[in-house]
Amino acid sequence: MQIRIRNLAVLMVAAVALPAFAADNPWFGTWKLDPAKSHMTGSTFTYSKVANGMDHFTNGVLSFDFTANGLDYPVMGGSTTNWVSTGPNQWKSTDKMNGKVTNTSEITLSADCKTMTEIDTGTRPDGTDYHNQTVYTKAKSGDGCLEGTWKSTKVSESAPGSFVISQGSSPDAWKWEIPGWKETVEGKPDGTDLPLSGPQVPSDMTVSMKADGARKVAFQVKQAGKVIDQGEQVLAPNGKSFTETEWTPGKENEKQTYVFNKQS
Repeated sequence: MQIRIRNLAVLMVAAVALPAFAADNPWFGTWKLDPAKSHMTGSTFTYSKVANGMDHFTNGVLSFDFTANGLDYPVMGGSTTNWVSTGPNQWKSTDKMNGKVTNTSEITLSADCKTMTEIDTGTRPDGTDYHNQTVYTKAKSGDGCLEGTWKSTKVSESAPGSFVISQGSSPDAWKWEIPGWKETVEGKPDGTDLPLSGPQVPSDMTVSMKADGARKVAFQVKQAGKVIDQGEQVLAPNGKSFTETEWTPGKENEKQTYVFNKQS
């Protein structure tokens, strides 16, 4: 979910340095992620045990407590997670938004507790299915097999995301859409926080951006006013692609890059 929100924010940022009334705005059209040219690994998060026996997750900005007892635990903005054990060092987690299931994950640890494989499945709001897999390696050991710091090393997506950018309802506004997830945002990219909308978007989610020259813009994604993701994008000289570099606040050494190609 956060990846989709971040990518939507990048598209918003991309238009800010262009003339508001440009008829040949190179950002208008459909853009698609190019996984082969992207570097989508390297981010880290940590599981630990807290005093009350609960499990604790944190990636540096997002934190929540849970345990594998089949109950829903709050994550952020109306979203919850529900874990159950399915075998030795195996779990099934179910994510929900306002009580409706949005994603199911099968999480398996290797026998030596050094590798974690997570398979995410679900149905997008437009009715299409997805099946994604992420492999993590343990970067720092904790008190148990699950506990410790994990780093993503391999990402496989069943269908790379695509986006549509078009003229907004006013001459100086733009509209950004992720059709598969039915997520949209519209407004003037003038540095203010613009709300994101969609059936699976947490409440109080916004994006802000700031131009740095003609082809580079910095952006921040916020939830309830707190920055949860940030980065910058650079437009290619030929206007046929752009590259996003993003990172979790405070983790500039874990930058990831995403390349998007223009389809139409």
